Amino acid sequence: MFSRRGLLQSWNEVRSYFIFSVILFFAGIVIGGSHSAPVEFLESQLKGISQIADAARKSETPELTMFLLIAANNIFKSIMVMGLGIVAGILPIVMLVANGLILGYLLSGIADNGQNVWLLIVKGLLPHGVLELSALFLACAFGIRFGMTLIKGIAGSALGKSNSWQPFVRTATGSVPALIVVTVVLFIAAIVESTITYWLMS
Repeated sequence: MFSRRGLLQSWNEVRSYFIFSVILFFAGIVIGGSHSAPVEFLESQLKGISQIADAARKSETPELTMFLLIAANNIFKSIMVMGLGIVAGILPIVMLVANGLILGYLLSGIADNGQNVWLLIVKGLLPHGVLELSALFLACAFGIRFGMTLIKGIAGSALGKSNSWQPFVRTATGSVPALIVVTVVLFIAAIVESTITYWLMS
């Protein structure tokens, strides 16, 4: 499971789903920044995000509060998309598109207000975003593969094919070290976001 060969095999099997996750996310950004964006849904999502920021600002230790809120939220969601991706991979796909929509809508609104979007990306997104998004894509990739291999396993069993469940079992085995990697990376990303990003944006 944790051998170099096992990890490499797991990555090779999930790589296409990782790329698919990246494409879905950036497609969401494009749609979120367009005139066809679902404004009411996105506004409600942004209110939830602002509540986290407000809770951190009102705390006696804003950096620590922000770290705890961000880390707990991101790690919980990543575990959820990896596990519940078993339902045909729907939840990871929805989460990727939704997050892309929110980011695209937010950046579009900032641009419309005449602010420097690229400066915001460099100061407010890149420091922690590279780590956070990489972990999100990996978690969603495993979630989608869980759903796909489950469907193939059921179909293969119905058709009497042997070893139809092996891809699903390999995905489950590979998800254990992947979950550890995702958790550690999100933990680091939360530290960066609650310190470096917080300082740059303040």
